[in-house]
Amino acid sequence: MSETTVIECPHCGATFKAKSKAALGKKVACPKCQTPFVISQSPSASRKTKPKQQKAPVKQEFENDLWEEDDEYEERPAPRERSGRPRGRAAEKSQLSGDSMKWIGLAVILVIVVGGISLIALSTRSSSSKKPSENLAAKLMTEKQSDDAVAETEEPAAAEMEVARADTTEPAAAEEKPQAAIASTTPQEPVAPMADQGAAGNQSLTPAQAAESHLLVYQIVKLDDSIANSISKAGQNSESTYDHLSRSLARTVDLELQLAKIPSYLAGSTQVDLEKKLLSLQADPQIAKQVSDSINDNSEIKIQISETPEVVALELPEDEGDDLDYKVDFEIKGIDESISKQLVANPAAGASVLAQILNHHLSQAIPEYIPGTLKVDLESLKMTVHLTRYPESYLYSRINKISSIPVNVAPIPNTIRELRTPDQIKPTQVTFKIQGFKKSRLIRLDVGNSYNHDRGRVYSGLLFALTKIITGYIPGSLDVNFVDETVTFQLDHEPGPSLSKRINDAFFNVTLLSDLPIKTGPPAPPFCTPGRPKQLVVLRVTETGSFGRSLTSELNPDELKRELARAALRMNSHFKGHLSGYIPESIEVDPNQLLIAFQMDRTPPADLANMVNSLFFFNFKVADEIVAVHDVEYDPESSEKTLYFQFANHNEFGPRNDREYIRDKTDGVLAYRLDRYIPNSLQMDFDQGTFNIKIRIGGNEQSEIRMITESLGNNKIDATYVKTDPPQGKGNAHPRGIGIVAGAGAGMAAGSTGKQAEGKHLKVTIQYGLYAGKQNVARSARTALDGFAWIDLKSIQIDEAKKEITFQTKGEMNLPALERLLKRQKFYQCVLNSEALPDPASTEK
Repeated sequence: MSETTVIECPHCGATFKAKSKAALGKKVACPKCQTPFVISQSPSASRKTKPKQQKAPVKQEFENDLWEEDDEYEERPAPRERSGRPRGRAAEKSQLSGDSMKWIGLAVILVIVVGGISLIALSTRSSSSKKPSENLAAKLMTEKQSDDAVAETEEPAAAEMEVARADTTEPAAAEEKPQAAIASTTPQEPVAPMADQGAAGNQSLTPAQAAESHLLVYQIVKLDDSIANSISKAGQNSESTYDHLSRSLARTVDLELQLAKIPSYLAGSTQVDLEKKLLSLQADPQIAKQVSDSINDNSEIKIQISETPEVVALELPEDEGDDLDYKVDFEIKGIDESISKQLVANPAAGASVLAQILNHHLSQAIPEYIPGTLKVDLESLKMTVHLTRYPESYLYSRINKISSIPVNVAPIPNTIRELRTPDQIKPTQVTFKIQGFKKSRLIRLDVGNSYNHDRGRVYSGLLFALTKIITGYIPGSLDVNFVDETVTFQLDHEPGPSLSKRINDAFFNVTLLSDLPIKTGPPAPPFCTPGRPKQLVVLRVTETGSFGRSLTSELNPDELKRELARAALRMNSHFKGHLSGYIPESIEVDPNQLLIAFQMDRTPPADLANMVNSLFFFNFKVADEIVAVHDVEYDPESSEKTLYFQFANHNEFGPRNDREYIRDKTDGVLAYRLDRYIPNSLQMDFDQGTFNIKIRIGGNEQSEIRMITESLGNNKIDATYVKTDPPQGKGNAHPRGIGIVAGAGAGMAAGSTGKQAEGKHLKVTIQYGLYAGKQNVARSARTALDGFAWIDLKSIQIDEAKKEITFQTKGEMNLPALERLLKRQKFYQCVLNSEALPDPASTEK
């Protein structure tokens, strides 16, 4: 009697029969799930069967020949033996005629051939159905390669790659590899398609954990006509159109999957790349078909995706062993009706009861929760907890599944903050190398009108990652060097190994940093004093161009000087609000030397010339090399006033719209609308309904108050002016609220001023460095001074040889207005000094 071997697929559990023991040790593909495995005999897999009559051999070229032609999956009813086959020894004893034997032989051969053809067709369909997923896996592995290179990958090559990859792994080890080991592989390393995932059914991971550790990547197989038309009409803006539509689709899919309550789907994880025809999300691989059906059957989602995704193993959050506690804010999405009634009846008591219930439940069910740390903010619908380790992405699911817990929390925490003891604080400055950009074609950084926009996008993306994702960032320490291609910032602790990865993965960040910092050390002195003058920069003008003309200093020096003198009055408006770090009203122009000078609230960036040359309305070009840099004297106590307001907030509080958010938003509005506002000086008391801010002196206070009330009113905050406290310091202060540059060696000392006396009766001396007007000096000077009632016009004296103008006052001097009139009459580099004169009334007595 021959022995038929019963084989069990280790992946899907289906059982089959092999012809003989010759199949043992060979690698075959399971006819049901198409997963390759090595045939091994199970302990109870053999049984005695009746021998079959040997017929003419038929050559087969596929591994499917190892199965009997009439074998089916064991879970189906056992097939009956065909009547044309001889049955055991009774068939051997029967005497059949020669013609009957021939017909029987032909019938058996025909059955064998038909079965072989069927197996060939099955194998061919299997290989062809696997082709798209192989291509998708290749795309994932070669994401940085060109799309053309991926498209040229042929099916035989993909098949050889699969065989080679399978042959390099020990079969037994592959079968026994636990899910945790798969999940710890590199995130970009593709694993087998979902149907091939033997470990996907590993019961050691919950569905939420499986969603955390797996990325499902679907191919987009069809686009809605509206999307296809938008892409076809994009033209030169195709890249931005792809990006906009991809983001919009990702939001729609994410919302619809949440509304459909797809189990184990990780909310907020959906990403769409229409250019590469890919959609990815995080979910348990076991529900991949449910996800694709939900998307394809939803009319709100304007795409169709493949039924079977590529499954990519992701790294679970690493425990860096830093012994830190974490403060986590969750949004409260819903509260049980019984608790809600108590909150309505008695808010204070209801909130206390809710906090006690939540603290009890979390203490029992969440081991990493620190008991007694829970706080509930019903005004903003936030729940704050302290944890002993970094929160897992599926923590919300564990909380929501606690039996009898009276709230539901949102999937993504609002904020995550590290809590450090004084011993764990160690301020550190780190520098990373810029490796590239996520959308390299959108971030070009070419010198042109878009340079400052692209530069700002890089900076704001990094700032978002540092303030919203990274904990311990020291505000104001971010500096991007676009010449050396480095990013430098400071933390209140030593950086961990995953710092770069967390910055690179931040959603709004477009910059890719090196894996490790290129420099780490103690913090350097601050390079920036936001809103406060720090240094004076002098640049040389080399050319100008307008109305089709181009003038250079080498070919047209005199014409260029005249153009520069004409544009001097408008120069401040070209820089204000457009050049990052510029101190308004601080610019000075020297047409004779073709120089411009202005103050900044930071050390000049390495690409300052590119920033200036990219200003939209600035029709001049400056040399790359900076002529000079000078420190300026600035005393905040003597140069800043404090304005007080009452306010009523009409913004609705919410999890992402709490008091801290409203304060930060108000601070940003003031910094954008007020030239002289000192950023982060806003002090806001919501309980008392009051706030105060600091502003540099020298502006029109009535205009500033009107600007504040109008700007905040547009942001649902009604502000009422209360009072102003003048500067309290006794140091030197420039009347325009800018820095003071003293000394003859300061070059172009923009905004320099001499000693100023107080009183109504003064002798004023104006020393000008350059006059660029067309009229004679005396006439221009008298024109500038003639309109002031507080000037004794009879006392005006002009000495052109000394470049000096003197006069006496008979009332309070308006120094800012005097400086503006002198500049309007083309007097530049003016230094003003005043000394007190005896009171005429006391002199007469």
